Order: sequence, then C-alpha cells, then structure tokens
Amino acid sequence: MHWFIWVLLIDSFLGLCSRASRTINYGRRLVHFALCAAVASLAGILASPFLWAVGQQASGNWVVARVFYYTTRVLLGVRIEIEGEELLTKARPCVLVGNHQTMLDLIMLGRVFPQQTVILAKKALSYYPFVGWFMRLSDDIFISRGSKQSSSDMFKRASQVLQSKNVSVWFFPEGTRGRFEHGPDLLPFKLGAFQLAYHAKAPILPVVTMDFHNLYNKRSSWSVPGTLKVKILEPVSMDNVREEDLTTIMNQTRNRMLAGLQEISPPRISIDA
Repeated sequence: MHWFIWVLLIDSFLGLCSRASRTINYGRRLVHFALCAAVASLAGILASPFLWAVGQQASGNWVVARVFYYTTRVLLGVRIEIEGEELLTKARPCVLVGNHQTMLDLIMLGRVFPQQTVILAKKALSYYPFVGWFMRLSDDIFISRGSKQSSSDMFKRASQVLQSKNVSVWFFPEGTRGRFEHGPDLLPFKLGAFQLAYHAKAPILPVVTMDFHNLYNKRSSWSVPGTLKVKILEPVSMDNVREEDLTTIMNQTRNRMLAGLQEISPPRISIDA
C-alpha cells in the first residue's frame, strides 16, 4: 500500500501546483481522465462474461459508460444535464447521431449512452488496450475508413443487428472532431448513419452536446470542472422514406442539430494565457 500513498501524495502536490500552472492542471486532469477510462474498461471486461451469459453483451458499453461517467464526475467534476432524456427509451431500436468535439465526448456518452446500444468505430480502435478490449466484448462494429467493402459490410451487419437483436447504434455523422474558432458549429454530415437507418427501418435520434470551449480546450491547455448540457431532439422516422430522400433528411437533421447546439451553448469565455 506504500505505493498508493505515494501516488496520493504526488497527486495532491500536483493539485497544489495546478493552481499556479494551467499546464500542470491540464496534465493532471488528463491523467485522471485516462485513469477513469482504464477503470471503466476493466469494469466492462469483468462484467462481460455475465452479460454474455444472459444475452445482453451489447449492454457492456452501458456498464463501461456509467462507470466512466461517475468516476469522472468525482475526479474531474464534470456533470451532465440532459433535456429530453425520455426519448432515449421511447425510440428503440434507433440510430443515435451526435456531434463530435473532443475526447470529453466520452463523458457525455458515459451519461447518455442507452442500454443495448453498440458503437460504430474505426478498426484501429479495436487494438487499443482496455478500450478496444471491452468494445470487442460488447459486440461493437469496427470499420476500416476508406474501404468500400468494409463500409458495405458495416451497413449490412449493423442493420441486421438492429433488426434481430433489438439494439441501437451510436454514430458521429461528422466523421471526425469539429473544431471551430468562431463559435459552436457542425461539420458537414456523412450519409452513412442515414443509410444505416434506412436499411434497418429504424428512426434517427439526434443528440446534441453543448460547445465544450468553456470547459476544455486542448490548444490552450484548458480543462476545468463544470456542467455539460445535452439535448435529445425528436426522432426522425424512416417509415415510407425513399433512398433518394436520404440526403435531404440528413441536411434537415443537421440543421435541427445545429440550431439545438447554438441554443444550449453558453457564450464563450476568453481562455487566452
């Protein structure tokens, strides 16, 4: 136990130093974030045999998500407020689409992520220690970016999973993190999530997370406790939708999400050093 006491003493010392140094504070909180991710992933791995035994392996993500959220809530002081949370259980199974900003999206997922939901992720993520391990055990779907064959397989498998196992899929339709100097915004959406929903005949459920700027900014080594607001929008039905209508539905959904993002995001503060 001596090593644990030393870790606590060092962390306490860095905590005192972080009051005078933004860089030290940022680095310390980053270590806390990684520690929470490791603990949550381990919890998911330990829970996986039981979940597989009861046919609920897709809930492995939910276990990891909740453990991660509550550990980061304690260590990082980030809380989540959700508007429209009841829609998460009404529209199931569904294709959830959310805006993608920073690594702190994982904290949002920790609180919002529904039971029996899988993730579409880059194949490279499956090789990461802890995170990749639990994602494999949770039956998540991995794709190779830029591979047409992989993309085709992805939509086929995901639609089958949605229909046969009554699970939902989480998607970041921007495809990568959006960073905007002028204020909250969204990158153009990719059609994949909407094609998936079309083939599975499952509704699209938009999830909007407020602008992270005031709580986290990597370029400025800025990271502080606070409250993140999340808004769940009304689902988009895929009943009677034609494939040629998907681009229009995608753009309409993006416009609704952008309006929601700007509505719940606070004015940006100055965080220049």
